[in-house]
Amino acid sequence: MKVGKHTDQRDRTLCLARILYEETDEKHPMPMTEMIRRLEEEGVASERKSIYRDLAAMNKQGFEVAYRHGKTGGWYLAGRPLNLSELQTVIDAVAVYRWIPAALRASLLDKLAGLFPRGQRGQLRRPVSLPPQGVTAPEEVRQVLDRVHTALQSQRALRFVSFVYDPARRRVFSEYTLVVSPKGLLWSEEGYHLLGWNHRSKSLALYRTDRMSQVLVTGMPAQGPNPDPALWTAAPFGIEPNRRERVRLRCCRALADEILDRLGSAVQLTAEGPFFIATADVILGPAFWAWLSMHMDTITLLSPAWAANLWTTRCRPHPGDAAFSTSVQRHAI
Repeated sequence: MKVGKHTDQRDRTLCLARILYEETDEKHPMPMTEMIRRLEEEGVASERKSIYRDLAAMNKQGFEVAYRHGKTGGWYLAGRPLNLSELQTVIDAVAVYRWIPAALRASLLDKLAGLFPRGQRGQLRRPVSLPPQGVTAPEEVRQVLDRVHTALQSQRALRFVSFVYDPARRRVFSEYTLVVSPKGLLWSEEGYHLLGWNHRSKSLALYRTDRMSQVLVTGMPAQGPNPDPALWTAAPFGIEPNRRERVRLRCCRALADEILDRLGSAVQLTAEGPFFIATADVILGPAFWAWLSMHMDTITLLSPAWAANLWTTRCRPHPGDAAFSTSVQRHAI
């Protein structure tokens, strides 16, 4: 239903700004006649001269409006905070981030889509199927992360109780309350890990944030050294820097894509006849040995020498073998 027309300049300017924000972009400009018609639908009287003044006022205040020439030309909002590609990137990240509750994810996606004109919002929705969520609810993890960040920013220690799940999916809590000075958050294996200084053991350790409960920021000043968290991030085979080694692998050429995906862009590849040599820093832990055992016929471990000898002399044993695991830990630590 149309409302009575009025000519309040402030109403007209704000109404025109909203119309341009919601309905225009460089590919969908709005000609002057259409702007007048849309304002009339909103019950706002206008004419060309007044609209030109409004457009000039918008540009003066940083609300960037531009004109596209041509038969289908017109005015459009040019100064959006994010372009289409940037906004799609943010929306894709929100869509696949597992630690957002479903209701919050839907709300965020709606709000992000609202940053672009109606005509292009359909391009911003690109459905993605997510794996089942973990046992711990995303909202709980977000609360833990909020308190970890608060402790990091205020340089205070955290107090919490860790837990594990039993086969019945019940939480089994540790008998000790931990006091830990946070040093950073690491992302590994689709989850957050807290790198912290344990006040009792006087050592650095990693804690899964989805296995932390009763988390409180204490009044105690943070203690311990300040390590570089990047040294603890050792994808793709774990996050235990005391087992980091530079390895050389002789690989069949057909595995180039697999090696790049698994070892990342930092891996060095050198051709060697029908093979290539891959050199990378990895964690020599169970995940590495399990991966290597899957490629026994196509990958040869060349170095470090102790690991190569251990692997070959024990006939490439299963990584879970107790004697093998003990030997690996003795050399790696």
